[in-house]
Amino acid sequence: MPDEAEVGVGGDWVERFRLTPLAPDEVQLWRIDLDATRMETGRLLDGAYAVLTDEEKERAARMRVGTPRDEFVAGRGSLRRLLGVAVGAAPETLVLEKGSHGKPRLKEGLWFNVAHSQGVILIGLSMAGEIGVDVEYRNSMLDLEDVARTAFHGDELARVEAAGSEELRLAEFYRCWTRKEAVLKADGRGLTIEPKSFAVGPEEGVEVEVPLPVEVGGQRYFVHGVDGGPLHAAAVACVRGGMAIRHYEISAKFGGIAERSSAE
Repeated sequence: MPDEAEVGVGGDWVERFRLTPLAPDEVQLWRIDLDATRMETGRLLDGAYAVLTDEEKERAARMRVGTPRDEFVAGRGSLRRLLGVAVGAAPETLVLEKGSHGKPRLKEGLWFNVAHSQGVILIGLSMAGEIGVDVEYRNSMLDLEDVARTAFHGDELARVEAAGSEELRLAEFYRCWTRKEAVLKADGRGLTIEPKSFAVGPEEGVEVEVPLPVEVGGQRYFVHGVDGGPLHAAAVACVRGGMAIRHYEISAKFGGIAERSSAE
């Protein structure tokens, strides 16, 4: 199959066989589903592990064998390869600094964020400023209303409680939770901001503008719900509105992410 081919893999996601340049007016979302590529996960992990720094390899070695370690290796290694192509540098040489509030960043004017949950990894890239992504496994055993009462704005809690079935309640809870987490990760302060202090809105399938409270700066973020797959919910938040959201899938067929650009 030619490198420039794109193959639909379900929902909004397409698998690319060549990396694509990142445009100033877009967000690229790259998803890895370790379960979907389980037969060839070793190939993906080997490619990702090869570009980790010594410190990152030591960190991986301290993790529990299985999904936690695999998610870290695949996520960090794939992030390094994507960033390496974007800035034209060897992935293992990139220095990920701590920016404001301790959030990792690059000096080169490229913003990124990574999330993972139960074998699904989501990487977001942007040239337009801070970005936050979240992905969550839809856990039907969770006490949804108890968590919502603790962390949700009153309007959000009301929508969860008003859902007409357990399935709708689960969908509403994770739609709200992933958007809220994406905003907090974009901001960088995480749960030091009271999650009940802002609402992410009821709109589905459109960009939602979400202002943080004035007492924590009043920054506005623009949130999109994302196709997380059959078992997951996901969202992305950006500091700039009107961004095009591109959905790409990483799998073993991608060769562990080829280090080349489609710019030529």
